[in-house]
Amino acid sequence: MKVSFHPDFPEDVLRFENDYRAVSESLAIRFRDELDFAIDAVKASPTSAGHILDLGSNIVRDLRRCNLRSFPFFILYGVTDDTLIFGSVIPSRSDPLTWLTRFQT
Repeated sequence: MKVSFHPDFPEDVLRFENDYRAVSESLAIRFRDELDFAIDAVKASPTSAGHILDLGSNIVRDLRRCNLRSFPFFILYGVTDDTLIFGSVIPSRSDPLTWLTRFQT
């Protein structure tokens, strides 16, 4: 399966990682390690997470989320027959519908 990342995905990661770094370097490292673990888990089994919704988009068939275990964030990603697209890292308290524009068309 082909894996791709939305161009803004790395910026999401760095922004939240830097927020934790402002508190503690070790906290930033823990956040990044957990995020990397979640990305690897999604890559290993992309359809194991629950559906968010069917967009009817030409880009992705459906959207899914993978919650981080120790941090209040989740990864929003899309799955097609042959592609896995990581869209964003989202704080759990925010509305994921505001992030759907990364999967439109």
